[in-house]
Amino acid sequence: MDIFQRSIHSNVKQVDEDHLLVTSTLLDLEHSFHLELRVRLSDGLIEEARANMTKAPLNRCHAGAEGVRRLEGLTIGRGIVKEISRRLGGPRGCAHMVELITDAVRLVSMIRIGASVNYWDELKKTMTEDEIVAHGKKRLKNTCLVFAED
Repeated sequence: MDIFQRSIHSNVKQVDEDHLLVTSTLLDLEHSFHLELRVRLSDGLIEEARANMTKAPLNRCHAGAEGVRRLEGLTIGRGIVKEISRRLGGPRGCAHMVELITDAVRLVSMIRIGASVNYWDELKKTMTEDEIVAHGKKRLKNTCLVFAED
């Protein structure tokens, strides 16, 4: 018997040559959150961060969205998840909002890695899967089973 269900949905749009807009939502029986991050693609800088909660179990929970602006100026890279937790986790925020932000940041990170190896453009048009894997291993070695060392 199911007792709980949670959905996280993220959408990434390229708004111009160097900017992504990430919109993410978290929806379950108790929560409805919306997050927007404007990120510079070239260096991963979070330029704008906004969030709101339209549904939360307690009125005081809504304050958990207010701290999201503290993400502005952070660069998505090594250590970002720890820094998000430091700035917005525990007594400074909402664990579910941190979960939503972390998911969005990891998605942007994957997109930036893909862009750095031209995955979106020519790679899939001009290379076989084996060639893509060999090319990807240069940057993605041991990040998953596809790029595992032999």
